[in-house]
Amino acid sequence: MDFESIMNMPFIWQNIVSAIEEGREWGEIFLNDSSWSGDKEQMLNHAIYESTLWSVGNGIASGVVGVAGIPFEIVSTLYAQVKLASTLFAIHEIDTYSESARLLVLAAAAGVSVSELANQLGTQVGTQVGSQAIQKALMSIPGKTFAEINKALGIKLISKAGEKTLVNIATMMPFIGSAIGGTVNGVIMNACGHSVIAFIKVWNRS
Repeated sequence: MDFESIMNMPFIWQNIVSAIEEGREWGEIFLNDSSWSGDKEQMLNHAIYESTLWSVGNGIASGVVGVAGIPFEIVSTLYAQVKLASTLFAIHEIDTYSESARLLVLAAAAGVSVSELANQLGTQVGTQVGSQAIQKALMSIPGKTFAEINKALGIKLISKAGEKTLVNIATMMPFIGSAIGGTVNGVIMNACGHSVIAFIKVWNRS
């Protein structure tokens, strides 16, 4: 089964929407927890740390067939990456309620840069990508085009969730006693978190 066929399954998009909602709730828990003393940097790092640990433990399920013949590992990693991205957006207090905002979360989780997203939307202000320009484009693009961009980003994210190319890096990670599959997941999750933070920093500057 190819990734495009997977993305066409209704439950996959619902899985993504649920992950965004759960991530937003987790981010709000961080923001409302006075023990962090408002230190967002620590909140962000801890969210990535917890997600990475969960991913390492999840490696024991490698090879298990999940929903509709899709490996459990891909479904669960997809959910975890989107949830983490949404959490990091929420900690930065960036709205993730609207459909257009969800596209930002999906793009960040899929490892798409702000400038790459702008190119997909056909929006660029000189050589500088402006978040306001992107927001304007998100509000004005036709529904069909919007859906196609969502699908393209979703396929990229599913592809990333299923890749195992980081195994050489993963074997150097100090997760003693973890299965290789889990260690790879941990490396991917950690990289996802820092990629999302980089996206958000550019977004906030633009």
